[in-house]
Formats: sequence, structure tokens, C-alpha cells
Amino acid sequence: MLPFLGVPAPFVDGPLRLAMLLKRKVIFMVGLYRGGRRYELTFATLVDFSAPPDDPAERERLVRQALVAYVERLEALARSAPYNWFNFHDFWHE
Repeated sequence: MLPFLGVPAPFVDGPLRLAMLLKRKVIFMVGLYRGGRRYELTFATLVDFSAPPDDPAERERLVRQALVAYVERLEALARSAPYNWFNFHDFWHE
């Protein structure tokens, strides 16, 4: 559970754990509709797991840190372009 838009919401860390297991980078990609026929595409490295640490506690910390960074980035985008965001999953079970 992480804060998202002011309310705790569940986020999964499985994809991050898989990236760490496979020693891969995780790229954050977003395409925002900007009106008319314009879209803004952004690609950014979220985390690089190409050399994961041996210490299990440090691996857990890195996964958590990457998940927090993802949620913060997603929240910032949802706030800056709220009409671009739609999710079929009921985060808050309302």
C-alpha cells in the first residue's frame, strides 16, 4: 500500500522483482494526449537492476524505492493531466 492521490492504494512489485531477477532496467513509458492530433511520449529509466546487490535486505530496499518512484511519477502525471488517466482497476474498492 502506497499513498496515491491522497489515499492509500495497492501497487504490485512483481514486475520490479522480475526485472531484478533478470538483471534488467525498468523503463517508465507514458503517452499523454495533448489535444487535436498531438501526443507527448516520454521514456525514462525508472531503475537499473543490471547489477543487483547480494544482500536480500538491500534488494528489498531497492524494489521498494523503485515502486515508490513509480507511484510518485504516476501521481504527478495523473495530477498534471487528469483526463489522460483512466484505470479499470478499483484502487480504493469503492
